[in-house]
Order: sequence, then C-alpha cells, then structure tokens
Amino acid sequence: MNSAILLSSWEKVSREDIRRLLRNHSPDETVEILKREIRPGMPDAEETERRVLSASEHGMKTAIYGNEDYPDILINIPDPPVVLFYRGDLERFLTMPAIAVIGSRRCTTYGRKVARSLARDFVRSGVAVVSGLARGIDAEAHRGVIESGGVTMAVLGNGLDLCYPPEHDRLSEKILEKGILLSEYPPGTEPARYRFPERNRLISGFSRGVVVVEAGRKSGTMITVGTALDQGRDVFAVPGEVTRALSMGTNMLLRDGAGVVITAADVLEPLGLAQEPGSSISTFEPESDTARAILEHLSIETLHFNQLLRLTEVGTAVLQSELLNLEIAGVVTQHPGKFYSLT
Repeated sequence: MNSAILLSSWEKVSREDIRRLLRNHSPDETVEILKREIRPGMPDAEETERRVLSASEHGMKTAIYGNEDYPDILINIPDPPVVLFYRGDLERFLTMPAIAVIGSRRCTTYGRKVARSLARDFVRSGVAVVSGLARGIDAEAHRGVIESGGVTMAVLGNGLDLCYPPEHDRLSEKILEKGILLSEYPPGTEPARYRFPERNRLISGFSRGVVVVEAGRKSGTMITVGTALDQGRDVFAVPGEVTRALSMGTNMLLRDGAGVVITAADVLEPLGLAQEPGSSISTFEPESDTARAILEHLSIETLHFNQLLRLTEVGTAVLQSELLNLEIAGVVTQHPGKFYSLT
C-alpha cells in the first residue's frame, strides 16, 4: 500500500513516466528510482503515513499498472491510471461485461426514470453498470442496479475515504454490498473540478459502451463521450424533447450518429450482450422468503393476486408490498385483472 500511495501522489513526474518505469520495474523498485531521480517530488512522509492508515481503515485495495491484477481493459486506453484504489470485489466485476450509464446532474423526472429503468434491464441481462456517483442521472443508474440486485461500479473523482456528494454516503454503502467504489486518487484527495473530467476516462474505459440518458449541449457528460470515442467505445443516447435544454446534448449525439436508445435491447444487441427472455432472472436475488416464493410460483405460470395469496400464505398488505417491490425491480409484471407474471 505504501508504494501505491507514493506512486499516485508523486509530484513533478508524469503518469506516462511512471508507467514507463513500471513496465520494467516493480512498484518498490520504481519508488526507489524516483527517490534518486526526482526526490523533490516525493510526497510528505507524514501525509503518506496518514493516507496509508486511512486506506487500511477503509478496507481499500490497490491495483498498480504493470502488475497481474491490473485490469486488462484499461491497459490500452489513452493515459491509463498508474494506481487504482478500490473497495469491493473488483475481480468479480471484471468477469462481467459493463455498460456506462451517465448524464446530467440537473436532470428531469423523465431522465431519472429512464436511467433507473435501463440500469434494471441491463442487470437482468447479466451486465454490470458503471457511473460516477454524481447527483442526477448517475445516482439513478446506481439505484436501478441496487434495486435489481446487480453489480455497479462508481468511479470517484476524489479519495475513497471521502464521499462526494456527501448526501450519497448511504448510496455508497449500498453499492458496496455487491459492487465497487473506485478511484485513481489516493485517500485524502479532495474533490476538485479538474479531477472529474480525468475520472471520466475510467467510466468509459471500464465499459463496453456508454449510454447518455440526458445532457445539455455543454454538459460535463460530453467529456465522457469524447473519451469513449477516443477509446473506441460505442456511444448511445436517449432521445429527448427538442425544446428542452437538457436534451440538446443527447439529441446532437443522435444527429451525429450515436445509437438510439428506446429500450435496453437497443444497447445490448449491438454489443452482443442480449439474452433470451427470462434467461437472466437468476441475477436477481430476492430479499425475503415471500419474494422468493412469489418468483418460484410465477416461474411456473401466470397467477392471479388471490392465487398468490393462497400459495404464499401471507396477508394482503404484505403480498401487495412484495409484489410492488418486485415490479419496481423489473422482475414481475402486473397485467389487467390483477394477474402477475415474470417479466
């Protein structure tokens, strides 16, 4: 951890110079070379110690460029990070295809609903979702994944011992139950405006494709689109009203050739990630015995509410609540006449 902290915070040396050293030397050897060659840029010893302690207290792990555990998907992107700090099961995440869902912090109710719905649908196809934990579309994408019991990665523009925005501390903890919090910045790094465009290359870098749900013409989201294109990632956009400022960015992307997103299939099929209907139901994990029983019964046939009442042997209020949660998660569909089936 000490070498990771030093390599991520050494001044007066570029990331490319550090990567060049790491291609031929171990992290510890690289630190010793930097001490000899660029000692004035060495981080303060007390600050380094505080960062190492904070990393330990928060259960952080690291992946250093050139090491075997460094994600292959990042190696060939422009300017890959020297060090990744993360919390959660990164190894599991890397076994899954991932799609980035991003958009404006200032978004409409329509944008929130679409982001959440798309994220749930991606989960049902066994796809992880990457976003940036920001207010607005990012947060809704993460919430959609959590509701469906899936895996999501939040890429931060600050150290992992800090939560930004601060009101997303609970959301961060929910993400960690199955997902990942990740940053290239060492513990103690405060959020700063210039760091968010930097982190955007990782949001697209970890993803097979990038979906822009809602964005203005000059939105910071468009920076991620630029990095995605530089990385050879496919870009998709959700159409919006042409009179809305928050739809200007997405509509311009569509005009310029981005893939049109009406449903999740519009993203999954071009990327070769679409699954047969119902094949991904196992990715959803019920949170209660009643929910588990409902899914088991509905996997056999479509049932009426009263039939589910008899089969589950719970009260009306409990069954209504469980069915509503399953509908929100997108795994159960209600039909006219109070009949229910798996989505």
